Amino acid sequence: MARARTSNDSTDTTPTTSRDAQQFAMLLDKATLCERLNISPRTIENMVKDGSFPPPVRVGKYVYWSEVAIRGWQRRLFAAQEAWTSH
Repeated sequence: MARARTSNDSTDTTPTTSRDAQQFAMLLDKATLCERLNISPRTIENMVKDGSFPPPVRVGKYVYWSEVAIRGWQRRLFAAQEAWTSH
């Protein structure tokens, strides 16, 4: 029976920095993304299809978006509103 590797194993060559852990934490699945943006899965699919939303990355049967890509999309989407000043 194989035993699980721990970060204390001297044979473990996998980097386990906090930055690596953050990279994994920054992936959003479709359900999380829908909840966060308060939109339906179909809306996300349609926006991806028409090029107005970042495409997902498929891993097996699941799709994910990076938090960095979503923040960039939001920044571009709201740029005019955030730059607006009243006269």
